[in-house]
Amino acid sequence: MKRWTETDIAFLRENYSQKGKMFCAAALCRREASVRWMASELGLKMDTDSPFFKEWQQRAAQSKVGKKRPDQALVMKRLHEEGKLIKTPEQCAAMSLRSKEWHRTHEHPRGFMSHKHSDDAKVKISQSSRKSWMGMTDEKISARTLKIMKTRWTAGRYATERKNVTWKGGKRNIGGNDIYFRSKWEANYARYLEFLRLNGEIRAWAHEPDVFWFEGVRRGCVSYLPDFRVDENDGITVYHEIKGWMDAKSQTKLKRMAQYYPDVPVIVIRKRQYSEIKRKVSGLIEGWEA
Repeated sequence: MKRWTETDIAFLRENYSQKGKMFCAAALCRREASVRWMASELGLKMDTDSPFFKEWQQRAAQSKVGKKRPDQALVMKRLHEEGKLIKTPEQCAAMSLRSKEWHRTHEHPRGFMSHKHSDDAKVKISQSSRKSWMGMTDEKISARTLKIMKTRWTAGRYATERKNVTWKGGKRNIGGNDIYFRSKWEANYARYLEFLRLNGEIRAWAHEPDVFWFEGVRRGCVSYLPDFRVDENDGITVYHEIKGWMDAKSQTKLKRMAQYYPDVPVIVIRKRQYSEIKRKVSGLIEGWEA
C-alpha cells in the first residue's frame, strides 16, 4: 500500500471538500477506500455549498424517484398478504427481462456501473456482515429464516427441481398433470393414489400442495412440506410422506409436525409399506417404474 506523503495529504485537504473522494482517488492514483479512510482521519467533510455536493444530492434524489414511501409500503405489504400481488412464473420472467434490458441501456443511478468494490471495501463489508450476524439472537435468526421460506413458498420456489440426482428425479404425467417427482418411489406412489381415485377408494389427491410452518422455532427446521395430501371419501384429509430412509432432519420435521399440528394426521410410507403396495398393485398400474 502506498504511504501517504505530506504532498498527498495537502492535496486531499485542498480538494476533498470541494470535489469528492472519486476525484481525489483518480488524481492521487489511490483506491477510494484509502482516500475515504484518510479523509476520516483528517476530519475532512464535504462542503455542502460546493457545486459537486449539490450535483451529488440531485443524483441521489433522482435515484429515489418512484420508490415506495412508508405509507405505500404498508399498502403493498397488505396487498401481498392478501395474495393480490402474486406473480405467475411468466410474469416474473417478463419482469426479469425488462429489468435486464433497462440496466443494459441506462446508466447506474449512482454512477457505479462497471465499477467493482475494492479489496478494502470487501473486507469492511465482510466485517460488517459478520458483526451483524453475531449480534442476532436466535429469535431473530428464526424469524428471518421463516420469512425467507414463506417468500419462497409464495413465489413458487420452496421446493425446486433437483438436477443431476441419482434417484430418478424428473417430471411424469400422472392423472393428466405434469408433476416433478424427486424419486421413482414418489412417482409410483402418485400412480397408486390415482389408481385408488379412479376406483373410488379416495376422493382426491395432490402432490405437495400444502406447507406447515413452525412459528417460534429458534433453529433447524422451520417448516414441513408433506409429499401428498389425500382427501378420503369420508371427508377426512390425511398427509402421506414417502421415506425410503429416515434421516435426522426428517425425524425432526415429523416430531415438530406432531407438536405444532397434533390434529393433522400424517402417514409415513416406509420401505416395508411401499414394498407391500408394489407387490399387490404394480402389475395393475400402467407405467409403474421398476
